[in-house]
Amino acid sequence: MVVANMVEKFGADGFLERSWDLPSDVVGPLRAHVDVTPEGWVVDMWPMTAEIAAIVQPWVDEPIVVGSDTWFVSSGEVAA
Repeated sequence: MVVANMVEKFGADGFLERSWDLPSDVVGPLRAHVDVTPEGWVVDMWPMTAEIAAIVQPWVDEPIVVGSDTWFVSSGEVAA
């Protein structure tokens, strides 16, 4: 397993609908908006703000709904 930073979209039922892996070069711009470890992993789940959405939208193939309680940026283990 490896760790990846990602955008997560949850449904109204609270279950994960979809996620998108983010490239490592997104970490720099994200540091101003979320906590990031020295290794470059997002700490905790962060609700989507307009500033975060502007950074990650190029890697998400559907429009991000800012201010909803369904879109987040985080990190987690993924299959290698």
